[in-house]
Amino acid sequence: MVLRLRNGTQLTAKSVVFALGNFTSVANSHLINLPGFFPGPWPTSQLKAIPADASVLVVGSRLSAVDAAIFLSEHGHQGPITFMSRSGSLPKVQGDSPPFSRRYVLHDLAKHVEETPNENLLQVTSSLMEEIFHATNGDWSWLHHDESPIKQLEHDIQAAKRGQVEWQTVLRGTAPVIERYWNRLPTQSQRLFMDKFYSPWMRYRHGMPMQNAEKVLGLMKKGQLQVVQGDRIQWDGIYKAQTSVGLLEAPYVIEATGQECQLDRIESPLVQSAVDKGLLTPHPAGGVAVEFDSLRASEGLHVIGSLTRGTHFYVSAIDRVAAHAARIADTVTGEPIARPLHIAIFLGSDLFSHLMASTLIPQLLAAGHTPFIFLPTHKASRKTTPPFGLRELAFFERELLQKHIIPYFKNEKPGDAPHMTVEQMQDAYGILVQEVPNVNSASFIDSLRQHHIDVGLSLRCYQRFKSDIIRYFAQPRRLLNLHPGILPTYRGVMTTIRAMKNREQLFGYSLHEVDENWDEGDVVDVRRHPIDYSKSMLHFMNDVYSIGAKMAADVCDNIARGKELSSIPQKAEEGSYYTFPTQDDLEGYHKDGIRLVDAESIVNVIVESFAPRERQETFRAHINKVVREWYETNRP
Repeated sequence: MVLRLRNGTQLTAKSVVFALGNFTSVANSHLINLPGFFPGPWPTSQLKAIPADASVLVVGSRLSAVDAAIFLSEHGHQGPITFMSRSGSLPKVQGDSPPFSRRYVLHDLAKHVEETPNENLLQVTSSLMEEIFHATNGDWSWLHHDESPIKQLEHDIQAAKRGQVEWQTVLRGTAPVIERYWNRLPTQSQRLFMDKFYSPWMRYRHGMPMQNAEKVLGLMKKGQLQVVQGDRIQWDGIYKAQTSVGLLEAPYVIEATGQECQLDRIESPLVQSAVDKGLLTPHPAGGVAVEFDSLRASEGLHVIGSLTRGTHFYVSAIDRVAAHAARIADTVTGEPIARPLHIAIFLGSDLFSHLMASTLIPQLLAAGHTPFIFLPTHKASRKTTPPFGLRELAFFERELLQKHIIPYFKNEKPGDAPHMTVEQMQDAYGILVQEVPNVNSASFIDSLRQHHIDVGLSLRCYQRFKSDIIRYFAQPRRLLNLHPGILPTYRGVMTTIRAMKNREQLFGYSLHEVDENWDEGDVVDVRRHPIDYSKSMLHFMNDVYSIGAKMAADVCDNIARGKELSSIPQKAEEGSYYTFPTQDDLEGYHKDGIRLVDAESIVNVIVESFAPRERQETFRAHINKVVREWYETNRP
């Protein structure tokens, strides 16, 4: 492809990306170049040229119009300001609402839409309204409409201050998935939405901050700002507009109608040249037609930003721009584009599996995947009282987490703590966290199907997977276990202490396919880390759990990109299966200077992992008290 610059220079490239930013929408293009007409409010510094006592007519009543009015007011403007739009309505007011607790449902809907041919706008809309009903407990007062813009704004401000804006959390939660809904709508539904519902969607979806809303209300109360309906302006030496309050006249007009996406209204020689040469094709819903995943408009030409609105609908948010840029980069470099996965994490009840999950979950979310945390019930199978060393290990490895750490931070935000409990992750990310009595039950397997689960990851799941759930995860789905220990040499339980007993130099994780036999599936990946013999076994696990998280993230990325995974059968003759150590084994470890637990070090790990800095000493005192009481009761 050849790009000819204005100075005559020619650039030849295999791939070209149009990253042209935003084009200003001008509804009244016939006014361009007339005195007192501003085709857009940006940069707002240009508005200083307007005399302080002049009447100003602002075309539009959404966020750009609000910014223009506030800029004028804060720079001494005293003249009347009018917002004129077809709706005659202001944006809603942003409230301080908690994260949407059922974010995963919006991703389930995206999967459903993608797997259901001819999904229509009504079905998508009804699903979103059902979630809003759930979030608001059936309170529809947020749809309150008052013919008076000032009364409506007062109502919206009070609702936001009272926190009655739960519906906003649902709409915000659609940001990463709405392009997937949009992509599956028929062209007729897209046109209907743009014609009838785009304006109210923008008004509700993109509210103004409280401080701006109060500034606008102040301008309206003192009579300086009004909001009216209207859409056309004429010029006969002064600007005139017929509006819902009659004829308005003003010497200054500011267009504030957002971004322009219609190609025939964009005055860009580059864009028009590409259209004329057939490199860009208009999309019926605006902008240019591009492939959904690659953003390719034609051979060798990719487009990103507002020009792809017809294909992606929601194109301006930083996270979407970043995601689209990554997909273009993958295409240009020949890397397969990753598809969004629904990933079931079967999470054990121990400390380091939870730390691993807390590391892994945000990585999966950042990659565009939707994790689900399932907590299989851990049923102790021992009928006799285990030796003190194993009871001590169980206390530090599981009991502290389940009975003291998770309850301690219940309903609290993590602050600057490096890790979250599963309940905190549920609140922060809106992911599903669910206890599972039996992973092999038909009802649970059906729930996996309802959530469109693509990948299962076992992080020390204590239940055995049987044939029905393994069959559900048959390819192209995958069910993998992250085993602490190098397979096939170290199968079974407590493999870390066995490796230390054998004076291994390295220890790590094995990722393997799940079959009905414990730890015998084909090995997908193995990663190792030097063993630090100065630490207890449990403390050493703090050094290596991040390796497991990285392995899990990497394999999910490979699956998402459709890459073939390694699959190395285990050789039975090389394998050893370890059960729980006996009392004699424990005494042997002690003689060799190998410790299962170092209480002080594990307390440090717990405190530094889960407690915000300002609460670490308080939490440390709490955990130390629990530890002392346990030893007083259980030490032989």
